[in-house]
Order: sequence, then C-alpha cells, then structure tokens
Amino acid sequence: MTAWRTPDIRAAEDFLTQAVRQVEQDMRRTAQNLRGKEPSTEDVRRVMQFAKSSEASPAMRQLADRIARGAGLSWRQVLTGEAGHDPLVRQALEADRAKLDELIRGETAPPPQPRRPQRQEDDEPTQFTEDAW
Repeated sequence: MTAWRTPDIRAAEDFLTQAVRQVEQDMRRTAQNLRGKEPSTEDVRRVMQFAKSSEASPAMRQLADRIARGAGLSWRQVLTGEAGHDPLVRQALEADRAKLDELIRGETAPPPQPRRPQRQEDDEPTQFTEDAW
C-alpha cells in the first residue's frame, strides 16, 4: 500500500514534519518571552522610526505604509501578536526579527489588584450611616 511513497515523498514528509516541529517550538518560546510583557509607548515609537528608515526590510516599510493609511491595524496590535494572522505582518516580523528584538524592551504588566475579603454576616459594618444602629 505504501508503494506510492517514493524516497522523495518520504524525504518531503520528514522535512515538513521537522519544519512544523520547529515552528511549534518557536511559537512556544516566543509566547514564554512575551508572557507578562506589553510593549511600552517608547517601544512602539522606536519600531515606528525603524520601520520608516532605510534599514527596514521592504516588507516592514510596506507594513508601516499600510498602518499609516489606517488599514485597521496598529503597531501595538503588531507588537503584541494580535495581528499575527496577517501575512504581511508575519513577513515583516520574520524579515526584521533581530532588529525588533533589539528595539523592544517591553514593560512588565502591573500585578493584579489584591481582592478584599468578602464580609461575613457577623462582621461589624465598616461604614456607619444614620440607620446603621
């Protein structure tokens, strides 16, 4: 039944399997690096300046033009990964990954506010009004 699987087809399957495995590893590593980090306003400004410069790849400059035209996409969406479904965003990020890693320092997300314990029925009131007693 596997006679149609020539050595070339098996080699292509192995290559594809390895490529998918590498992409999954890269995605996990990126998710771990971004967890709890949000690009700061300064990060966004640096990336915008870079994207308009001659150092940026053609894909990055094209992305900058698209964002400037107001195509429903923002730099914050690009940098947080919300726009990762867009092929141009992926192409631009892949082309300039090293420079972007250098430009984006990120800021730590503030810790969540502590929750106050809920009052029990037998607790004393914490605020007194005229009709409290």
